[in-house]
Amino acid sequence: MNIRFEQPNDWREVENLTREAFWNVYRPGCTEHYVLNQYRNNPAFIPELDFVMEENGKIIGHVMFSKADIILDDGAYFPSWTFGPISIHPDYKRKGYGLKLLNYALEKAKAMGVGLLQMEGNIDFYRHAGFDLASKLRIHYHEMPKDDEVPFFLAQELIPGYWGNREGTYCPPKGYFVADENPEAFDEYEKTFPKKAMSYNEGQLPPFAAKTKLIIQTARLTLRPWLDSDAEALFKYASDLDVGPRAGWPPHKSVEESLKIIRTVFSGEGMWAVEWKETGEPIGCVGYLPASVSNLRIKNDEAEVGYWIAKPYWGKGICTEALQLVIDYCFNVKNFNTLWGDYFPENPASGKIMEKCGFKDTGIETVCPNLVVGADRPVKVMKLEK
Repeated sequence: MNIRFEQPNDWREVENLTREAFWNVYRPGCTEHYVLNQYRNNPAFIPELDFVMEENGKIIGHVMFSKADIILDDGAYFPSWTFGPISIHPDYKRKGYGLKLLNYALEKAKAMGVGLLQMEGNIDFYRHAGFDLASKLRIHYHEMPKDDEVPFFLAQELIPGYWGNREGTYCPPKGYFVADENPEAFDEYEKTFPKKAMSYNEGQLPPFAAKTKLIIQTARLTLRPWLDSDAEALFKYASDLDVGPRAGWPPHKSVEESLKIIRTVFSGEGMWAVEWKETGEPIGCVGYLPASVSNLRIKNDEAEVGYWIAKPYWGKGICTEALQLVIDYCFNVKNFNTLWGDYFPENPASGKIMEKCGFKDTGIETVCPNLVVGADRPVKVMKLEK
């Protein structure tokens, strides 16, 4: 095993290593490799603390450090540091390599005068390197209330007495958010790597971990939040001339348009991708709209449901199955008292789906915006009581 400084000819190999190490760990997919790509020219980057670990001539690990700040309660800035991403190739994880690399880097940092470190990670691992909850040092996480004990926000005083009896809020370096601030540039960068499947996992950081609670499954379906990586499948099915117009929206014209829809229309809690388990591919969408965004005049304890399924999957009872899952969620988790639905008269199959799930025809006809023809069209309204 050998630990040395990272060199420019290592950059692509290290970025690929970082991508492999972080994929689906803290979020669906990852952005750490792009952060690293952009960070090497950041003024906060510390090249003297940029190390790779080799085993038999192969790079299997990497860690970098950065300057950071803590805002004290009086508004003053207190100098601090952070590190990461720290990456170990998946083939070498849980074999002690990560701890060896980290301890080596911490010793070098301490020798350079780095007095205080904060970072986000798993305390079960990082406590072995001397880290503990940052709240114990009265250092608060920037996205959480001060009184919260944030389980993934950790700190360590490398130089005893450096922090003293202060109190403040940690501000991560701006460079850490480069992928969120420049999503188009990140998308182009990500395309230079082999495709990998994205997924939600229980161990991911908020808000991603919270979304795992919105995953609902049957023997053949998974209802889950939409991912950026679903854009191509969404375009494949949502560009069908027989799908969108039946629900009042125009066919998608490009993968980029589908990606935009995922990031806007489909990004809310009440919207699920309907994944066909046999292929792992999203084949439709189902969800609910609260009163604040519904096209119908409904009460705050009511919601409007909606759904569509790709044409190759029509006639298999999938919409009925998916809608029933949403109904159960709306009544038993969200505690809505009434659900509403509507459909265009020229699409009676949609009304039959609601009918199979217990909805009753109200006899009400109203109008609904139709994005295909650019004008309101009549719809029939159905209702389901809790």
